[in-house]
Amino acid sequence: MPGQITISSFGRMKILVIGRVEMFTANWATLMRLRSSLFLLFASLAIPSPLATAQNNDDINPAAKFIARAARLPAYDVVSVRENKRNTGDSSFSTTKDGIVIENAPFREIVEFAYNFTSFDLISGIPGPVDSTRFDIRAKVVDLDGDRPAKLIDHDFQAMTISLLADRFHLSVHVVPKMMTVYELVVATGGPKFKFDKPEHSSLTMNWGKDNTLNFKNSSLSTLAGVLSDSGLHGIVVDRTGLQGAGDFSLKWSSDEAQEQGGPNVISIFTAIQDQLGLKLKPVKLPVETLVIDHAEMPSAN
Repeated sequence: MPGQITISSFGRMKILVIGRVEMFTANWATLMRLRSSLFLLFASLAIPSPLATAQNNDDINPAAKFIARAARLPAYDVVSVRENKRNTGDSSFSTTKDGIVIENAPFREIVEFAYNFTSFDLISGIPGPVDSTRFDIRAKVVDLDGDRPAKLIDHDFQAMTISLLADRFHLSVHVVPKMMTVYELVVATGGPKFKFDKPEHSSLTMNWGKDNTLNFKNSSLSTLAGVLSDSGLHGIVVDRTGLQGAGDFSLKWSSDEAQEQGGPNVISIFTAIQDQLGLKLKPVKLPVETLVIDHAEMPSAN
């Protein structure tokens, strides 16, 4: 439904959309090769990273705000936490009218969801037993009227996961800011190569093979930045285009195998973003919140 947060995770790939994910085709080996290739691509950039100008960086520093948000929210009334032993790599997170549904999710991704991080590379210190286990979580607030409780929105349900983790997993954390390279998505010379003339109700089709393709419909550039942030790039991407609205656009670049082989038709993700979308990624140094796990353990019984 409109406004619902849905996150689907396939191995390393995690997609957050408002609405629905239409199709995803991939396999674990392809995803891990993509992760390795794009990490090397980022590492090979020899571009100086200037300090960013002063601006609102709440989109890369969400943890403190979500901790404060959770402190003023009620706890979930009904919670079920179960170990998932399906032994598959996909996971999903959804908000409902009265809570959250998490399926087959590693603990690291659950923490990322609760604190609204864009990448679980920013989380460290998770102990072995809980780090290697996947969980199903159902949580809701009691609602006698059969409708969403007054004044609670999707991000509230998300932040309420913090107290759930503290109660059931005995989670304790602290936030450590670090200066890191962040990739700002900005408008390239000539402007964007697609129109922003649609209401936002994102859907995304993804295909991975010799060429990697992302097809967005009714999507904003903040959605694009979110997908790029956790698509194996090992770098946070934030929307700094200043462009509002949503549109249809596609991004296609060469796989790691094609880049290793070389040739005239090889396209890097950086080239693709500029040539196909009229945008570009600009590396800057910014203070970024990271989350250090002080304590976590296997969950208490239901």
